[in-house]
Amino acid sequence: MEKKTAAQIEAEKKQLKDSYELCKKSFEEFKADKPEDLPKYFQLMTDMYEAKAAMEQKNFDAQIDEIKAAAEEAKEAKAEEIKSIQEQLKISIGAIELLDVRVKGIRAAKSAPQPERKTFGELYTDAISEAFETRQDEFKAFQKDRNAKFSLELKTVGNMLLSSNLTGDGVASYNQRQGIVPSQKMNFRDLMPTTSSPTGLYVTYRETGTEGEIGVQTEGSAKSQIDYDLTEVKVVSDYISGFARFSKQMMYQLPFLTGTLQRMLLRDFYKKENSTFFTAVSGGATGSTTAVTGLTNNDAEQLLGFITNQLSANFNASYALVSFGQWARLLATKPSDYSVPGGMIIDSVGNIRIAGVPVIGAAWVTDDKVLIVDADYLERVETESLRIDFSYDDADNFTKNLVTARVECFEDVNLLRTDAMIYGDFGNVS
Repeated sequence: MEKKTAAQIEAEKKQLKDSYELCKKSFEEFKADKPEDLPKYFQLMTDMYEAKAAMEQKNFDAQIDEIKAAAEEAKEAKAEEIKSIQEQLKISIGAIELLDVRVKGIRAAKSAPQPERKTFGELYTDAISEAFETRQDEFKAFQKDRNAKFSLELKTVGNMLLSSNLTGDGVASYNQRQGIVPSQKMNFRDLMPTTSSPTGLYVTYRETGTEGEIGVQTEGSAKSQIDYDLTEVKVVSDYISGFARFSKQMMYQLPFLTGTLQRMLLRDFYKKENSTFFTAVSGGATGSTTAVTGLTNNDAEQLLGFITNQLSANFNASYALVSFGQWARLLATKPSDYSVPGGMIIDSVGNIRIAGVPVIGAAWVTDDKVLIVDADYLERVETESLRIDFSYDDADNFTKNLVTARVECFEDVNLLRTDAMIYGDFGNVS
């Protein structure tokens, strides 16, 4: 139901009062001289009392009080709004003055004497102060009336020129494409599945040996027995992490810093993660690197031989990782040196496949080496996902107005079978 205004309530109150007075007048003027007049007499009396009851039953005073209370509440809300506006004006003026101080500090004042002048911040502050002084009555009315509007039109205080009102350089604009060191083109974590370990201790079982084999049972003979040896392997996650500190002033003066800093932290995190994982996987690889007879003429044939060993051991060759230097040496293989049809395929953008196996170049692979992986037996174990946190609560950051940015991930890499990985050497680098 729509709430009535005080004026509407007063009008309704007057209408009921007028109705009562009319009924009362009609009753008092009527004379019941005859018995047959009594019904009309009693009807007029009933109408009078009903009109009186309708008038008295309306709790007009309570409604008026409610409206007054709402008006007081609105007044208080308006006061809070005005207070907020005043605070925002103070902040704006302070920010402009701070900007002026920073502009002054960019470069020392010129050695030649200069005429006395006001800064932009001073001119702006003076104009606002003068406007408030001359229009106090309007502002007071604005404070009292919630629906009122108040605006300041600053009068012209003179032309503000770079030459006359600004010391030092102007406000700088920053290139959002920062000249930072580039990131890795590919990360090792992108080439393996991820599993979760809530405790940080991840336990798997690795097959280490087999005795006996499945055989054909001849009539009356015993069945073959197989004995499998399993070893418990514990993968303990470690933090790969780092942090950087910078001042709050730097953060405010260089708004792009937080975004750029995150990119730099991620770049260096992946650099360390890639090298850590590659060292762990290549160091644990036990797959056969024995040369395959007839496949030793060049690097492409050597790589084909490693892939052959992987397949011969009943593992898949999901991909082969090489350095970009080795990737270039493979691309430089001449058709006269290596012309096995379909054995080596190079597409228009330099992607290499040997026997259908992708050969991936990566900056974090040791040159002249190759790591062949069966992705079914390699996984990244994650306890806490990769994150970047910003905090003032570090060391003496609070007293020095410093901010710490931290990047970290609680993780490790797990080789489910070491013989599912081959770490080979092409022999080009002594």
